[in-house]
Amino acid sequence: MASVLDFMECPNCTQEASIDFYYKTGEEYIFCQNCGYHRSATIVNRDKTLNELNDSDWEIRENKNPFGAYRLSTRGNIGYQCGSLASEQEYNDLKANVLVDPEIDYASVSRFIDGKILEEILINETK
Repeated sequence: MASVLDFMECPNCTQEASIDFYYKTGEEYIFCQNCGYHRSATIVNRDKTLNELNDSDWEIRENKNPFGAYRLSTRGNIGYQCGSLASEQEYNDLKANVLVDPEIDYASVSRFIDGKILEEILINETK
């Protein structure tokens, strides 16, 4: 599936967010690694052609005010896993899990609080 990756201003924190637009289907995925904002527009009914789709064939999900964003890496890998945290409970669960996982060598959480992005480094064993 072909897509165009671009960057835009995050509607939550105004920092840079990525937008992945699948131009053959019209689906799009927006994610801000700074605050955790995300929005997705996904086709849920793949039995129709694109010009047969109506509003009920789409799933729109948006987290306008997330708790934060996480970023982590595992030993021996060159990339990061990123995602959004919807609640303080998700943050507490993530923190509890990464602190006991011996494979994780880097983990951070960033949050948009009082107009600023605050970053908390949970683990930093990267070399």
